[in-house]
Amino acid sequence: MKRSQLIGLLISIAILVGMHFVPITPLLTFEGRNTLGILAVVLVLLITEPWPMGVTCILSIALLVIFKSVPNIPTALTGYTNPIVFFVLASFGISTAITKVPLSRRLLKFLMMKYGKNIEKMLFAFMLCSAVISSVISNVASTAVFIPIIINFLKIYEDKKDRLKTGKAFMIGLPVASMIGGMATPAGSSLNLMTIGVLEELTNTTITFVQWMFCGIPIVIIILPLAWQIIVRVYRPVEINSRQIHNYVNQIIVPSKMDGKEKYVLTLFISMFILWILGSWFPALNITLVTIVAFTLLFIPNYSILSWEEYLNSVSWPAFFLVASVISIGSALVTNGVSDWLVAVAFPSTLNLPVFGITFIVGIMVFLMLIPVPVAPALIPILGAPLVGLATNTGVSPVLTVMTLGLCVANCFLFPIDTVPVLTYMTGYYKINEMPKSTAIIQVLIAIVVAFWLPIALRILGFL
Repeated sequence: MKRSQLIGLLISIAILVGMHFVPITPLLTFEGRNTLGILAVVLVLLITEPWPMGVTCILSIALLVIFKSVPNIPTALTGYTNPIVFFVLASFGISTAITKVPLSRRLLKFLMMKYGKNIEKMLFAFMLCSAVISSVISNVASTAVFIPIIINFLKIYEDKKDRLKTGKAFMIGLPVASMIGGMATPAGSSLNLMTIGVLEELTNTTITFVQWMFCGIPIVIIILPLAWQIIVRVYRPVEINSRQIHNYVNQIIVPSKMDGKEKYVLTLFISMFILWILGSWFPALNITLVTIVAFTLLFIPNYSILSWEEYLNSVSWPAFFLVASVISIGSALVTNGVSDWLVAVAFPSTLNLPVFGITFIVGIMVFLMLIPVPVAPALIPILGAPLVGLATNTGVSPVLTVMTLGLCVANCFLFPIDTVPVLTYMTGYYKINEMPKSTAIIQVLIAIVVAFWLPIALRILGFL
């Protein structure tokens, strides 16, 4: 066992023992105190990794019952029956189908031919392609698809130092673009669906698919090129001969015509997207329901796009357990009144600022909270109720504060701790302390753009 893993275990044990010495108050109940302690333990274990992520997540279910944060196992497993979990499972199958047929390569080659005149524009092509794909499928899956493509592309560099320097820009730009693209639609990230669910639970207000797109897409359009420019200027990828880039693009094999399976996947995907949009007016067309039906149509006998074994291998099971367990813990936090306690001790009761200022401060608060709580799904249930309370006290719609939470929390890339940046960090092209040189600036810009556009969008939609 590594030293960091042993330290993580010892800290976790200390938290479980020490939380019993934290005094109970009218706001911080026995159950709430223990739930908060269990959340801290889970975060420590996830960061130090003495066990695999999935094992830690399963352990959290047992801890909720052992320390009486919830009354029984069925209550502790609430997250595992949440529709969001099944959306995540189905989305992995759909994303695998898109990458199995030439669709993703076709899009990538088109963008490279259009933008790939030099290395900086080549980086933009990768980022744009990743953002577009992650706007409708899991950003984890989108990032995973492009990692081997980028590694293969970097072989163009004969000099190892040039390859590492350029690879740093690409491997940081890829997860940043995927997470930015995930803001565009509710289907872009499970965090978006969690945000919508928390808003409905706390305020009975529903954000439709089209309404979210109206808020999210302009932000993505503004932020993505800004993020690209920042990454290029901070990491300075080494320029390479345009002919070498052209030769690489020509090596990407894409059939001139779509075959039956590619047409089928494209038709299925377009139909699913249309139904998602129609769900804004017809509630029966629930995002998860439509996704599950589309998923099953990938396995039609005698014309299946995926085999069951391929699907099982495509699923990021750590992501599945993480989302489900965090939803369970988050539900316990809300039920046990931890959100109300957090409002009283950590949040301002009101903000005497214009709407732009309120939105910007909330965005910055979310990014600052991601430093001690770097697991993005955990912040949505933790901060949901406090932000609703802040909105009520400030005299603005809670849709403004909760949507700001949802849009900002999805960009958990200050350090490579979240699942998406971890994928590229593991390639070894950059160190932990190198990522914030660009991503801290990008997060501030996201808070500014969200603060500028979101109030305008919500006012047009009638929420403000």
